[in-house]
Amino acid sequence: MRVFFLSVFMTFFTFLYAGAVIGSVAQAKGNVKIKSEDSFKKSKVEAGLEVKEGDLITTAKKSSAIIKLSDGSTVVLDESSSVVFANSSSVEQKEGKIYYKITSRDAKNALKVTTPFAIIGIKGTTFIVNATQNASVSLKEGLIGVQSIKEEFALYRKELQKQFDNYVNEQQSEFEKYKNAQTQGVAEMTKEFDLQAGNTITFSGNNVNEKAWNENDDAEFAHFEELINSLK
Repeated sequence: MRVFFLSVFMTFFTFLYAGAVIGSVAQAKGNVKIKSEDSFKKSKVEAGLEVKEGDLITTAKKSSAIIKLSDGSTVVLDESSSVVFANSSSVEQKEGKIYYKITSRDAKNALKVTTPFAIIGIKGTTFIVNATQNASVSLKEGLIGVQSIKEEFALYRKELQKQFDNYVNEQQSEFEKYKNAQTQGVAEMTKEFDLQAGNTITFSGNNVNEKAWNENDDAEFAHFEELINSLK
């Protein structure tokens, strides 16, 4: 009898502390694993599996996963990526490259993506976060806020950089002199800033370089959108 009540208690305890469901796996290709917050062991992911608060999902090489959140948002993990779904409004991207297509949200329910290099706040948009050694964020639609985790960013806006480059081309003989005098003026020192659609930012320490959209960005988004279209 004691064993029976202990079993019932443990079942109730597990149910009580199980994370709320925030979505499900729409597709899993290759070696995709999941680990719940209260588990030490990873298990294989298959389509239809519920994703709960605290779940860690990882993809191995040549693997990918598509997660559909309850509000209709889509999160696509490329190979060698990992993300923790803290709750419906907060995720932590630990590594790899992940595509986010977030439905429109109000300020109270805006999604926050924490990465090793910045905190990204979104209300509703489409973007890719690359948390590999060459860290970057590419924004296709909408507006996102980028916040430093530690010290201020040295933000090099593309327009200011363009002006600087134009000056260098026109005054090559004075390049070193101008560079020494003006380089600090090119950067905007800030803890947080907004990224507009059609731009990419790359991170190197606290240096952030903003660049215009290019063919590589088109290819990146086409890759993820092809994965999503494979569901249809």
